[in-house]
This record gives sequence, structure tokens and C-alpha cells, in this order.
Amino acid sequence: MKRKTMSAALISFVLLASILTGCSSQATDVNPAEVTRPVTVVPISQQSKSVSMKYLGVIGSGELKKYSFKVPGKLAGINVEKGEAVQGRELLAVLDKTDMALALKNSQLNLSQAEQVYADAKDQYAKYQELAKGGAMSQNDLDKAKLDMDVKESNYQKAQVDVEAKQNSLSDTELYADMSGYVTDILYKEGENLAAGYPVIVVRSQEQVIEVGLNQTDAAKTALGTQAEVQVGSYQGEGEVTRIDQVPDSETRTYNTEIKLTKEIPPEAYLIGATADVSLAAGSVNGIWIPISAVMNDGEDYVFVVQDDRAVKKNITLNESQGFNVRVDGLKPGDNLVTSGMKELSEGMKVTVSQAGGQ
Repeated sequence: MKRKTMSAALISFVLLASILTGCSSQATDVNPAEVTRPVTVVPISQQSKSVSMKYLGVIGSGELKKYSFKVPGKLAGINVEKGEAVQGRELLAVLDKTDMALALKNSQLNLSQAEQVYADAKDQYAKYQELAKGGAMSQNDLDKAKLDMDVKESNYQKAQVDVEAKQNSLSDTELYADMSGYVTDILYKEGENLAAGYPVIVVRSQEQVIEVGLNQTDAAKTALGTQAEVQVGSYQGEGEVTRIDQVPDSETRTYNTEIKLTKEIPPEAYLIGATADVSLAAGSVNGIWIPISAVMNDGEDYVFVVQDDRAVKKNITLNESQGFNVRVDGLKPGDNLVTSGMKELSEGMKVTVSQAGGQ
């Protein structure tokens, strides 16, 4: 009886071992499914794109002109305000005319007297000439009459010059703009006494200019007439380079460059000294251009390309950028660049191209 019981147990153990071994064998024979990622690719080709140089510029004042009176006097009136737009031949300020008007009136009286005295001397000389012809007057007396007439003619001419000078002085009590622009400063107040030649009002021209400091390399690539785009806040302008200094700034070692706007920004946004984003045209560059969004970095810049349905990681070097594209080294024409889905990839991962397009 005991033998039968042991035999049955042994048989059960053997059968259980066989079953477990069979299950283990079946589990070992099953391979897990390989992960496949969908990606979007674009074929790479050589392209030529316009490139630009980016700088931070400063809104400049353009041409500044300091207006002053040619004559001294008391400032009687200022006809403009700071920040106001002015036109050519617009009256800016006036001096008190009282003293100048009196001086002119006195000079005119002197002229009238000198004119009469000269006229009398001419008549007298003409009479003496007739007497001299008849032998009734000596040549010596005639010469004295001629000298007297010449002196009085000279005095008359001086009086004419004096009147003209006084008229000019009276005219110079009015200060006019000789160009259109904007008042940037008023240096005196009404009632103050001014010396001749001292600036009273400062006006800048209407021309809008942006100033940038180019480094040596970019200055060498820039010429007069180079086109530029300007961004001031939400406003965009366009212009061209009108001046490049030939000597660098002693402090910044950059070359001061002036850009005159041909497409201007609104006057309310043109604040002298404010900053502006400047993009200077630098010609075209041929090479491999790819979307910046396709570039990743793990300490080095790299992208993924697809070869034989596998993701292949390629390190690249970034060069110039233009808009949303960048020129790179490390790729070749014909490579299929992954532009979407690359963040889920790793080297050698199998991929399926869900969408293909050209650059």
C-alpha cells in the first residue's frame, strides 16, 4: 500500500516539472514588439538665402542746428515750444526792437541831411565850373570846390551804408528757421538779455536716423547704400546706410554708422536716445539651411536624420541664421532631416515617416 502511494506522488511531481518546463520554454520563445516612432522628414538640399547682421541701434538726432541772433538785445518773444514741429521760414523768436528802430530813424535823418548837403555841393561846383570857363574863377578855387563836393559825397555814401546796416540790424531782431524740423531745446526765457551769436533755440531736422556701432568685420562688409530694416517697439521702418566712420570709437572700438530712414516711423515713436532693433542686409550665403526648431542640444548641437527606417543622430555646427532657418555644417544634400517627432527619438530607433515634405 505504501509503495503505491509513493509511486503516485513521484508521477505527479514529474508531470508538474514537465508542465513548468514547457511553460518556461514557451515564455522564452516570445520576443517583445520593437517600439516604432512616427516622424516627419524633409529632404535636405543646398540653398542660397539672404542673410543680415543684427544690431541694437539708437535713435539719433540727425542734423542739429543752433539758432542765434546776430545782434545783442532783450528777448521779447519766443514763438515756439519745445518738441513743436517747425517749417522753413517760420518765425522762432524776436528781440525788443525799440532801440534798433530809434537808431534806424536817426540814421535815416542823417542820410537825408547828407544827401541835401551833397546836392548843394554838387550845384555849387557846377556853378564854379561855369565861372571858371569865363575866367571869373581861379583853378585853385575850383579845385577846392571839387574837394568839398567829394567829401560831402563820401559822407552821403557813408550815411547810406549806415542806414542799410541799421535796417539789417532791425531785421536781425527776428529769428527764422531755415529748415523744417522739431524744436529740441530753448535755451533762454523772454526778458533775458542776449549777446550776439549765443544759441537761443535748437532745431533738429525732420530726417529720421538710427545710429549703430559696427564691429570691424561687419563694417568691412557694409557699404554706403546698404539696406536696413528697423524695429522700434511695434513700428517698422526701412532705410539705408549714409555714413560709416573710418576711425573706430576710442571706447567701444566699433565704427559708428548712420542709417537714414526712407520709410519712417511715426513721430510719436521717434524718441531721441531710444533703442531700435536694426537688421543690415549682408548679401546671400549658399549652404545647408535647416529649420532652427529641428536642432537639439545635449551639450552639442545635433539633429536626427532617417536612414533605412532608423533614426541616426548627427552632430552639427551652427552658422548664420535668417528668420527661422540656420545654416549648418555636418549634413549633406539628400539627408532626410527629422523636423517633427525628434524629441521622442534615440539613436537607432525604428521610425515610420508619417509625412514627407520639401524645405
